[in-house]
Amino acid sequence: MNICFCVSSFPTVSQTFVTSQVLYAVRQGHKVTVACKTFDAEAPLSAEEKALLNDVRIVVWPPARPNLLQLFPRHLADRMAARLDRSAWRRQIDTDVVIAHFGYRGAAVARAQKGWKHRPPLVTVFHGRDVSVEYQRDRLARYRDLFSQGDLHVTVNAQFAERLVECGAPKARVETRHLGIPVTRYPYSAPKFDPPLRIFSLCRLVEKKGLKTAIEALALLHQRHPRIDWRYDIGGDGPLASELQGQVARTGLQDRVCFLGALPHPEALKRITDADVMLAPSCTAKDGDQEGIPVTLMEAMALGTPVCATRHSGIPELVTHHETGLLSDEHNAEELCQNILFLAQDPENATALASAARKKVERDYNEDLQNAEFLERCRTLPSATRAELASQMTAS
Repeated sequence: MNICFCVSSFPTVSQTFVTSQVLYAVRQGHKVTVACKTFDAEAPLSAEEKALLNDVRIVVWPPARPNLLQLFPRHLADRMAARLDRSAWRRQIDTDVVIAHFGYRGAAVARAQKGWKHRPPLVTVFHGRDVSVEYQRDRLARYRDLFSQGDLHVTVNAQFAERLVECGAPKARVETRHLGIPVTRYPYSAPKFDPPLRIFSLCRLVEKKGLKTAIEALALLHQRHPRIDWRYDIGGDGPLASELQGQVARTGLQDRVCFLGALPHPEALKRITDADVMLAPSCTAKDGDQEGIPVTLMEAMALGTPVCATRHSGIPELVTHHETGLLSDEHNAEELCQNILFLAQDPENATALASAARKKVERDYNEDLQNAEFLERCRTLPSATRAELASQMTAS
């Protein structure tokens, strides 16, 4: 199969799921093109991944706007740029199927292929803010053409699928397919719970990650149970770094909370493995931004680290309370504190949760199985689309 993946940037550390899917397709013998705005030839990849990437055709799309367009009024320049984008797409892309990651890229491809008689089928994968923020802004209005022209709209959790249908996507063309991780490459080890209790978060320091609530919960734990010795490490950077550091200082937890900054993926996985608790108190941001299902939770569950998360977006599809982890309501520091305390005081049950979590990820979030099923679904689209069109013509 000839596959074109359309993304904004490639490859990027924050979107390992895209890189994984691309390289899996190469390993399976498919002919692969990646159409992206920017290509990072220096991205941190393994030697095997770099070798596989040599077999991927890279197309920079959409092309940079010619300087000449700056001389025209904005509305006219935009129309001319759109025409150039369409021309470049149709000239450079010869494929059996287009897989666009994130709704924004899917909408761009739909515009480029509009009116193209022999266009390839278009599959768009929606991940997070491309649904949640756009839903709050104007009920996904920017995707109207995509909903009508796209052949398959895939969401990473069921809640997002419901929103797409609610806002006009044909229900028959909407599916939920969870992301996964390469589970066999994640060695399981049971949590040790040797003092101090090691708590870890790995994320961008942005509102939807809920770290303000995490710090509030740990302040409560410190006040109520001063004899419990714990340390909280936060891996990642972002715009809220100074604000969160100030919160830690005000609560007097400077000796217990450490901001590590951005971490290379191997070091991040080691930190997760060494932790006793993985903390992911995600919440809906003021602009509507939400998680899909955090990959870091899948990684922690695979590695054997008990997770404390929230009833947020698609997280309950991965974590079942008191079966494969612990959940609290968004912004609820009291509940989160109690869940951390449960793990600290009952290592035996915590270990049982970790074992069940590993089995859950092995069964339902195995990256190779997910990729194989997804690409097979994409392979069936051309014939399915032709059958649908034939049916419509017969009915009319």
